[in-house]
Amino acid sequence: MRFASRFMVALLALLAVSFGVSAADMSAPQTNSQIRDWYNEQVSAIPALNQHWIAEGIPAEQRAHRAHDIRHAARLKARDFMPDKREVADLQARDQAKYGNPDGPTFGMLVQKNRDKGLVGDAVYDEIIVSAACTDRATNEKYGSKPADKSP
Repeated sequence: MRFASRFMVALLALLAVSFGVSAADMSAPQTNSQIRDWYNEQVSAIPALNQHWIAEGIPAEQRAHRAHDIRHAARLKARDFMPDKREVADLQARDQAKYGNPDGPTFGMLVQKNRDKGLVGDAVYDEIIVSAACTDRATNEKYGSKPADKSP
């Protein structure tokens, strides 16, 4: 049941973002802690989804794209939920400094990062899938969120 629940949460989040459903249209979390918990819940579904995709025979690169898309969509939707746009700007500045992009790393950036680490073939994409499910410990602590899975 837990797999089905996480699968549905991730799928619904991705669909909501893809079709432009606004924060007001959803049962939106209100506080930054609730928003961060929501974000962590979205990305925590990625490992279960990946197992489902593997069972369907989906290639590693396509699974990595899907995992990245879920994480990226959740990042943007979480920021849309945040009531204080100055805090959103702070997160964008953090991402700009860390990734060179205010909205976080692009798929291409992650591929290059993994190749620079010496990964080749499917290992490049498998690492993207694993990292897509790991959220930033310092940001979790800042917003008072304690994800179920370990953060780096």
